[in-house]
Amino acid sequence: DALRAAVASPRTTVVHVETDPLAPAPDSEAWWDVPVAEVSALAPTAQARARYDDDKKTQRRYL
Repeated sequence: DALRAAVASPRTTVVHVETDPLAPAPDSEAWWDVPVAEVSALAPTAQARARYDDDKKTQRRYL
């Protein structure tokens, strides 16, 4: 029901799924790209984001 509601929503929707972090799970070759904040008042964060954006341009797509 939550997924149907999320898909039908015209707005961004979060579906929270509780899981057991200690439960065994199969290995995965997947990874998440978690970039530095896009907007920040802190200069070091803005610099890190600029480096991230530059590096992202040269990243090779796996698929």
